[in-house]
Amino acid sequence: MESGTRSAFNSYDDNSRSQTYPAMPSTSFSPNSFSPSRNEGSSDPPTSSFSRTSMHDDPRQRRLDTLALVDNADFGWFHVRACMVAGVGFFTDAYDLFAINLVTPMIGYVYYDDHRLPANIDIGLKVSASVGTFIGQIGFGYLADRLGRKKMYGVELLIIIVATFGQSVSGDSFALSLPASIILWRFILGIGVGGDYPLSAVITSEFATTNRRGAMMAAVFAMQGFGYLCTGIVAIFLLLGFKPMIDADPKNLDYVWRCLIGLGCIPALIAVYFRMTIPETPRYVLDVENNLNKAENDVANVLKTRNALQSDRDVYEDRNTQFNMVNPRKNSLAKPDYERTRYMDGASRNVSKEEKVKDTTFRDFCVYFSRWKNFKVLLGTSMSWFALDVAFYGIGLNNTFILSTINFGLVRNDTYHTMWNATVGQVIIVLLGAIPGYWVTVFTIERLGRIKIQVLGFVMSCILFCVLGFAYNPIKNYSPALFVFLFAMTQFFQNFGPNATTFIIPGEVFPTRYRSTGHGISAGMGKLGAIAAQVGFSKMKDYGGHNENIPMLLQIFAAFMFIGLLFTYLVPETKGKTLEELCGDEDYAERQLERERNFHNSLYEEKDNDH
Repeated sequence: MESGTRSAFNSYDDNSRSQTYPAMPSTSFSPNSFSPSRNEGSSDPPTSSFSRTSMHDDPRQRRLDTLALVDNADFGWFHVRACMVAGVGFFTDAYDLFAINLVTPMIGYVYYDDHRLPANIDIGLKVSASVGTFIGQIGFGYLADRLGRKKMYGVELLIIIVATFGQSVSGDSFALSLPASIILWRFILGIGVGGDYPLSAVITSEFATTNRRGAMMAAVFAMQGFGYLCTGIVAIFLLLGFKPMIDADPKNLDYVWRCLIGLGCIPALIAVYFRMTIPETPRYVLDVENNLNKAENDVANVLKTRNALQSDRDVYEDRNTQFNMVNPRKNSLAKPDYERTRYMDGASRNVSKEEKVKDTTFRDFCVYFSRWKNFKVLLGTSMSWFALDVAFYGIGLNNTFILSTINFGLVRNDTYHTMWNATVGQVIIVLLGAIPGYWVTVFTIERLGRIKIQVLGFVMSCILFCVLGFAYNPIKNYSPALFVFLFAMTQFFQNFGPNATTFIIPGEVFPTRYRSTGHGISAGMGKLGAIAAQVGFSKMKDYGGHNENIPMLLQIFAAFMFIGLLFTYLVPETKGKTLEELCGDEDYAERQLERERNFHNSLYEEKDNDH
């Protein structure tokens, strides 16, 4: 109660107070001594005042001090834990999404006489997760801004666990075919995967220190590479384990694909508890819930800085106590109703959180993004992600098709070795390209910056896709190994490039109240690109014959890399800047504080009228 009263008392400045009461004479004041003064010609008791600009009194300064503790903290166990908890989710996401690359040919061998899935079913199995991901990114992005990051974190993993298990036990029935059942479960899976993007990005960003934020976010995203790799490794061990059964009857691949998908539940089960126990981010508590005291306490608990905060608080309490001793009557008037205190204790206010959040996420959303300087950033992050995902998912979910065109993987009349070679080919590409690309980004992003890496990635990917597209037949006829190497390099420069940075930048450039929504919109546009790529690839690859049009598709991917490069220049460099500097919306915080001062002035007027 006392803390809340002090906070409320100090949430307005001298200018706002002087509008209600006559100005009190200023008196020198220190924590250890004070000099009371008496108003001349007045019978009032001595009064004392102290500077409202003190770091301990001004809520704006206290907010900045709290954010500075987060931005400048030493890298510690909490940061490692946050990266691990978020990273396990991306490991699971990649495992579940890219497992379908190996599962679809297995289902073709088991359930279709020609050992090949019909084109429409292949599209449905691959696109359904992307459709769900689009919905999850938009929906969870909005809900994380409205309800809070903590309330939503972990829910998406529960969805992933249920959907993954549902896929693995799907069966064929009179009313619902096996492909239809898997498509339904993969759509639900996609909703959970989509929710993981804005939540993990924003939580990592808002807890990270300024000089390590990019590396932390890149490390979280890099776990995708290990998930992708683990899909191939698990498939290799399953194929080895079931080899005698597969050689006897290829339909025993049914065991392999079900186990391959079902094992994706395990990492999600490990991470779900830790996600649900992670604290709310200090920036959300400060800027959306407007709860300064809670933010200070949370930061002290998380970063173990309570002693530093307490020393400041002790000085603050001493000054307030001495003021109360000198002027008890004025102090009684100066105490606003604690239950109506708004900024200092967001849980104690007569305006509900839902009403306040609605005000800041609908009306102000349109105002904020109606300005070109803000909208162009959203346009840049969204369209560069869209352009990237056209190529990234166009090749990522169709590796087996592309490798089969150079006869890498295909062994006639030998199901086991065909699947074995396809799996090994995926592992080789991930080891050569994807994983090195992710981790080069982690170790260089704070030196090179986000934009340089994104530009480099788009340029090199464009060049490589042009080479593969226009010299497709000469390269594959001259050296299949060279083709595989160049193909792996496209993945290297996508991951040491826009695949990482399009995830990182949207988690940095938007204000706290829209950060998750902005990231969700950007990621959702990316998934629209993935959907377009899947539908287009499946429909166009067979023009002129089976897999004959793949060179043209690679040329189209090169064009989208160039488009992504152009939209990159709408996005600001974020290296070395705080989140508050990047969003450029400090005037919003000023408006919030101005509303608080006006609110408290109205309380003083009520008190004055009562007396």
